Amino acid sequence: MNYARLTAGLMVAAMLAHIAATSAAAVSQRTDEIVLGDSASEQSHSLEGAQSEIIRGGLGEPARRLLPLTPVSFDGGFIEFTMKVDPKAQNYVTAKFWGSDKGEDAGRLVLYVNGLQAGYRGEADYDVLNQSEGEAQAPGRFFYATFPLPPSITQDKTTVRLKIAGLGKRYAYAPTFAGSQKGFNQPSRGIYRVYSHTEPRLTLDASEKQGELPAAKVRPSPGEEVIAESKRIVLERLTKLVQKPIVGGKGGGRDTRLVMCAEAYNTAWTPTYHDARTIEQIVQDGDSLADDFAKDPKFAGKDWHGAGPLGEALMLTWPEISHRLDEKTTVNGQSVHRRAAWADTLRASMDYWRNHRRDYTNQSMIVDRNIYTANRGLLLIDPKRAIPEAQALSYLYQAVGLEPWLGSDAGAGDTLPDAPGKGMHKPYGDHYYLVTRKGLTRELGWVGAYGETIHRFVHDMAKLTGDEKIRQQLIKIQHARMPFRYPAVDSDGYRCMKLASEIDNRGAHFPVSGSAYNAPYVREAWWMDIPALLSDDRVVVGAAQQGLEDNQYFLYLQSRLKDPDTLGLMRNIDQYAKVKALPTSAYRLPMTDGQPDFAFSDEESAVVALKHGDTRLYINFYFRAERGVNSAARVFEITPSTTRLATVRTQTEVIASGETYVRHDWIDWARNKGKTPPDQEIHQAWAGERMPISARPADAKMPAYGDWGPFLGKAAFYQLQFGDYVIGLNTTETNTYTLNVPGGWAGMIDRISSKPIDASSGSVSVPPMTTIILHRAP
Repeated sequence: MNYARLTAGLMVAAMLAHIAATSAAAVSQRTDEIVLGDSASEQSHSLEGAQSEIIRGGLGEPARRLLPLTPVSFDGGFIEFTMKVDPKAQNYVTAKFWGSDKGEDAGRLVLYVNGLQAGYRGEADYDVLNQSEGEAQAPGRFFYATFPLPPSITQDKTTVRLKIAGLGKRYAYAPTFAGSQKGFNQPSRGIYRVYSHTEPRLTLDASEKQGELPAAKVRPSPGEEVIAESKRIVLERLTKLVQKPIVGGKGGGRDTRLVMCAEAYNTAWTPTYHDARTIEQIVQDGDSLADDFAKDPKFAGKDWHGAGPLGEALMLTWPEISHRLDEKTTVNGQSVHRRAAWADTLRASMDYWRNHRRDYTNQSMIVDRNIYTANRGLLLIDPKRAIPEAQALSYLYQAVGLEPWLGSDAGAGDTLPDAPGKGMHKPYGDHYYLVTRKGLTRELGWVGAYGETIHRFVHDMAKLTGDEKIRQQLIKIQHARMPFRYPAVDSDGYRCMKLASEIDNRGAHFPVSGSAYNAPYVREAWWMDIPALLSDDRVVVGAAQQGLEDNQYFLYLQSRLKDPDTLGLMRNIDQYAKVKALPTSAYRLPMTDGQPDFAFSDEESAVVALKHGDTRLYINFYFRAERGVNSAARVFEITPSTTRLATVRTQTEVIASGETYVRHDWIDWARNKGKTPPDQEIHQAWAGERMPISARPADAKMPAYGDWGPFLGKAAFYQLQFGDYVIGLNTTETNTYTLNVPGGWAGMIDRISSKPIDASSGSVSVPPMTTIILHRAP
């Protein structure tokens, strides 16, 4: 393996030396500034454009907003202007927005430099300049969005021509451009100023108006009446179900209904409790599932659940359901005993998914949980065809990060074209875990909502198995997520905590709607399930109680009263009663106002969360680097007066594979060409960037160099100065790296260890699997 130290990116040695020298300076490195809506500033920057207007916006400041075209198109108006840049340094562009603006119909803003699109329209390391959301991004104060300019564009130049264009909102999952890209039919949010500068964190003039985070009160309503209403809805739905069962599995929702009926059968306050009609509904759905499996050999692969819900229903209603198994039923036109038909179904599902396992953590948990429950059902009805319990439990251990994830079972080789990795065994070697040592999911870096969905899955695994190891892993996973909630206000201006989705690797929306305590607004979570299970854990219980104190829980529950997830509604009623009765925990989320300074790092995910006084700082170093080391970090900083979201260049050290990835001329998505607009020829400003590809572990067979996946884009060491902080993060097991410290920064405290650091030599050693965060005192 080549341990040569490589510096990623296009910048030549002279440029890197210039950056290192200037980064030590305490003065601002602002190069230029245009005040939009100010005629003198606009004229001096040769502003041109089409379909824009001047407004007076936040705090009475001037701004420009872009207008729809006539007739309405997915494109909107634009402005174009000249900005000074440094011909030798890494240059950045920062745009200033009023943080109270909101509304998805205000669309997105795309940045161009010298006629080239500077980034991507979809989810990528360099994404759109701004995307207006349903909730405000920084209520009451200004919001700053920062992006780097490609050095290949600015090198040896003193000016560039920037363009900001309007674009309609996007639905990423549509298969075509027309379905994905919506029309730009309303004015954009206001654009107040644009700055060019050479340091990652723009230094703002003290004279600029900023605003402040609004004083937030506790939401007065709704209250506990929502529990009563949810119970009424559950009773109404279940009464209807037992009075008129759904015959033949028609109407959709079969998988969910199987588990819901099984749990409702054992829930004493429901009309389904120990009622034979509930068993009959399970039988109807089980027969329907068996019929689908028998008719279509590929049916098991049509969703990740397979026949797991049938196995779970058997577990939960055993032995009462057992007398129905020796009855005859019709499957694929043949009369067979139900026991045999269901056993065939359970075994077929297990066999398919054991050879089609998923490597994203949330997907693996869904698949492996259903392998396990299918086998548990088989152990009950035809134990000779089941695999040993310990073997089935190993799939769960792999999914939750207790054991290395080994891919599909040995034997399939790489001969299954419809399987991830073609069904390869140990594609990532013998030591690849889906959850980090500190409890974060391992999905090519830190993920927001996708990292929260797994809580429900691990909760269910712990309950279904009664396994203490899984229960303890759930505690670790919950604890690791708690730093990633920051204080904010909800859409109505009331106090809440929000998920730090701004640094998310797998999500393009921020802020995520709603609040976040022990869980955010994700469909898998009902907020009280995990504290009810982990009622002895002060952190989990305290986070839930904070959500109750802020009166955000009842609002969340109210938002789901029309949700078809009857199982979640039903579970939640008893779970809330249990949590309500628990003693008060002193724990509160670490980023909450009034809590002590706090720092968290996860070297495997290369992410940092810091509370230092009134500042909250989140940094995702391993940010959407899927094919090679992009040396791009996403930084989210919140202070009482400003909110910044910056994509910045880092200094990196790479354990090199010897391979290089060259960025394609794609404008929609970095992973593939995506969906591009018809009849337009648009080129990518970052095209041609050469990125070193990190070496895979010696025993890993995937991913191929040049493809995307784990390992390839993660650096061995990251270094960044962002304002008054210098951070070094070492992702390796054995190497020690050097963190360079600007002059005059001696005698500091490391915010991670809270220990003094002697940086008088101008550098600090960062040991393996360690992060150091140094702060320059005022």
